[in-house]
Amino acid sequence: MFGLEGEIFGLLDNGVLAICALLGIDLDQRLGRSGVHGALFGGLIGNTLSDGIGAVADPALRDHVLGITAGCLEVFVAVWIGVRIWQAFKTA
Repeated sequence: MFGLEGEIFGLLDNGVLAICALLGIDLDQRLGRSGVHGALFGGLIGNTLSDGIGAVADPALRDHVLGITAGCLEVFVAVWIGVRIWQAFKTA
């Protein structure tokens, strides 16, 4: 009841997410931008990867890998569309 079930998932999830967000910031800044979009999309990609990896590695979640990953990708697409719409309104 108060065990550490899901600990493997948590470690992998936040570790991969943090690394991808930092890489996204760095890439965005190297392209001459502020790093905000890099952090956002790096974090979303990192979250998708880390949730999938964490679910595969954690026996408690292994049966749910496909659904977890699909949910992450759906949010990534929704945010990408939202950013595009936001940018279109800002430049109109």
